[in-house]
Amino acid sequence: MRIIAGKYKGRQIHASKDQSIRPTTNKIKEYVFDLLGEFVENATVLDVFCGSGSLGLEAVSRGAQNVTFIDNSQTSLRVLRRNVNQIKPEEPYRIIRRDALAFLKSNKQAFDLILADPPYTWDQFGKLLPLVFNGENLSEFGMFVLESETANEVNWENEKYEVLRQKQFDRTVITFFTKKGTV
Repeated sequence: MRIIAGKYKGRQIHASKDQSIRPTTNKIKEYVFDLLGEFVENATVLDVFCGSGSLGLEAVSRGAQNVTFIDNSQTSLRVLRRNVNQIKPEEPYRIIRRDALAFLKSNKQAFDLILADPPYTWDQFGKLLPLVFNGENLSEFGMFVLESETANEVNWENEKYEVLRQKQFDRTVITFFTKKGTV
């Protein structure tokens, strides 16, 4: 894996040897960030289920103002720290070991971009989406990008959020959400 574009383009990103931690492929990462385009510049970013940090580090490379990495796995955070130490981003970042849902329940900072790549076996989308769009987690015109597995049951739209775009890559679905009525 590598950083695809921006300030840190070409830098290697290490993945975990733990097969239960599935990194976002370069193809999917490229699709996501090509669609986000200039939206990433100067954005405050939250990378939940960050794993190796591939998505958050790509955002920083493409001009994000700062990034907060959240993961509950000590293995993931060990790999993330290795990647951060290798890339040495100039931009501010925070690494927090915490359950994603617990973090979102207590968070008081609005992020412009929230990236989520939970494990394929994770099934708490019914709790995740309301937390992202309720409270103070997502800024007024913020965007939420979710990587999920095709077999997962996800409530794609409700009165608070809507799907801007969705694309399937084999068994992976990438969905771009925003608050209803902001686009």
